[in-house]
Amino acid sequence: MTREPFPSVPFGEFTITRPFTSPGLFAYRYMQADKLLHFPDFSDGDMNAEQRKDALSRMVNVHRPLAAIVLFLGVVALEDFIRDLCARLADIPDLIEFFPNISQLRPTLKKNPKPYARLDTDPATLSDWSEVNSLLLKVIGVEPIAVTNLPKLHDLALIRHTVAHHAALVRPLDVSRFQHWEVQANTVINPPVEFVQQISKFLYEIGRNFEEDIKNQLFRKVIGSQPANWHENPCELIVTLIETFNWFGKLLNDTNFEPFLIPGSLGYEDEIQRRSIANKSKLTKLCVDELLKKHTT
Repeated sequence: MTREPFPSVPFGEFTITRPFTSPGLFAYRYMQADKLLHFPDFSDGDMNAEQRKDALSRMVNVHRPLAAIVLFLGVVALEDFIRDLCARLADIPDLIEFFPNISQLRPTLKKNPKPYARLDTDPATLSDWSEVNSLLLKVIGVEPIAVTNLPKLHDLALIRHTVAHHAALVRPLDVSRFQHWEVQANTVINPPVEFVQQISKFLYEIGRNFEEDIKNQLFRKVIGSQPANWHENPCELIVTLIETFNWFGKLLNDTNFEPFLIPGSLGYEDEIQRRSIANKSKLTKLCVDELLKKHTT
């Protein structure tokens, strides 16, 4: 059976994140969703700047379900981040020495899944945040999601489901399932822009706190097993973890500028690769220095 190619157009984009890492992709998706709340302002009529800004914000609510979609994207980004980060950690062989159950963070393949169904199953139900906490406590020894945030996260997962499968219309049978917010049956989820921005920030902070708790626990265990001079020649596992956590958000103050090479000129690609390797080495040392201060007593 010949499959028809799905149409696509080229696009240009500049980003300072590294979307091929779990934390980098999480930040990238958060910024993508946030852009949907900002309309370009091309008018210079008889409204002042503040009035135009207010009008454009109101357009998000008029053009529903944009606000609901941003909530959906925020929840999905958080779920995918947790799923992706846990799976990558489970695929680092040397971690099993410190966390014998680390493989339990990896999704499992289903037996004979239907052609249209998902092929794998998550180790914890990502819409059940208590279950996520229990799994991480068992495997790594931390509960990275504050208990006080569980009801709100539960409702956001329910909103995600409502937006994805019911066109953002609250079903009567779902009303009693909400734990944090009071909602009305047969109403459309269409919150104001300010509320969506607050919730998006909340979801992003949940992800970052999750990352920090997991990261600190892993490095604490691994570094605790190393000799006193581990920082002079860090083991491969420490370097791998630094890369996995995208821990390169640092600036290099290098005043030794070299002559600029024109793309396509002789030696251009070799020079770019050489500089990339050198910069990564410098960034890794900065990360190691920070680890040394934090985890060495």
